[in-house]
Amino acid sequence: MDLLGVGRLPFLSRRSYKNEFQHLLAWSVFAGVVEGQFASLVMARTFHGGDLLIALSTATPFAANLASLAWGFLCTGRPKIRLATRFAAGAVLCVGCIGAVPNTPGGAVCFLLQIAAAQALLAGVVTVRSAIWRSNYPVELRGQIAARLQSVRAIIAVVTVQTASALCDGDGNAYRYVFPIAAVFGVVGIRLLARIHIRGERSELRRVVTGSGATGTVRRLHLGAVLSPVRAIGEMIRVLRADRRFARYQVAQLFHGVSNLLTLPIIVLVVTRELPGGDRWGFWMSGGLIVGLPALMLLGTLSRWGRLFDSLGVLRFRVVNVSCWVVGLLLGMFGTLMAVGEHRSHPKYFLAAVVLFMCRGLLYGLAQAGGKLAWNLGHLHFAQADQAEIYMGIHVFLTGVRGVIAPLAGMLLWRTIGWPVWLIAIGFALASLTLYAMLAREERSRLGS
Repeated sequence: MDLLGVGRLPFLSRRSYKNEFQHLLAWSVFAGVVEGQFASLVMARTFHGGDLLIALSTATPFAANLASLAWGFLCTGRPKIRLATRFAAGAVLCVGCIGAVPNTPGGAVCFLLQIAAAQALLAGVVTVRSAIWRSNYPVELRGQIAARLQSVRAIIAVVTVQTASALCDGDGNAYRYVFPIAAVFGVVGIRLLARIHIRGERSELRRVVTGSGATGTVRRLHLGAVLSPVRAIGEMIRVLRADRRFARYQVAQLFHGVSNLLTLPIIVLVVTRELPGGDRWGFWMSGGLIVGLPALMLLGTLSRWGRLFDSLGVLRFRVVNVSCWVVGLLLGMFGTLMAVGEHRSHPKYFLAAVVLFMCRGLLYGLAQAGGKLAWNLGHLHFAQADQAEIYMGIHVFLTGVRGVIAPLAGMLLWRTIGWPVWLIAIGFALASLTLYAMLAREERSRLGS
């Protein structure tokens, strides 16, 4: 019985798909408690962090992507799976040590630093994944294959996060064993990751050149150059100047990302502070509204998004996808209006807020499902064959830049102007929608002529 659907894939893609699928079965448990917003819930409800720490813990999954610019250039011309296993091992070590962190204000800072380090190393694994998908899966099926793999991650992530949330509700110190257990799964995932091979990598490595005057198809930077922010940013600017369409696509993604990131710490703050579910189930309820429902919707819609991605292409796909984000932002805004203010203790307003946040969670998950595919695959629409890691590194680095700034700006705006911060977020989303539509229209005109 072909439960994994391997037989429906091209012959040359089957082994890679099977190995990556098995790797994700274990790795997704680890990634579920490290990626995403579970860490911000732990910060809010276990460590009782203040607004600044909550905003920082919300931002770290995105801010960690700043490292991807270096990781992208580091991966170019080097064995990628070997690098990925080293990135993964460092992340597992950081997470395994969280069990020793004390539940004190100082411990909250240590927890934040360890999670941030783990997420920065995980960004290297994500960068390598781009090379795997580019080399091992055909472009006409890439969206559907990626959707299947992301579905596995979604299933395991939602089960992991909800289980971890229930454990944290029952025991305030549950994080001491939740994170080390996740690290054990991470070790298993690393062993399975090492079995994956990238097609054509050996011939690509033979074309690598390191001399300043040499010629070749791939240029490997020295480690010192890779880790130099000035050199890495200079290389990024050079690529963006050479590829104006990709640069405009990144501007659209900037507006799109800011619209989402402005509101993420606000959601955590409102749901954990303004919608108390009691000490016994508050963690579980907030985990369900912020993480669980979006993950379930993501799981249920990924395959449909995958087929749509393959049929529309990334630019038209983004137009449809961002439209869903706009509706989700509207629901979040109305939910916030119901949850804050003097009337919030009234049962009907509390119920309305919960229903609106549930609907927001479902729309967020729907949009996130499509967003995951476009985020992982969109840069391949612009990159040449030997530039996938560089384009991915640039794309993820810029995600990190807005990840550092936008959540902190969102929290500042929340404390300054309150709920109208949602209107600002909606404005950014509409601006990104306009840019995506313009790029899609220009591409149709160019291909039609």
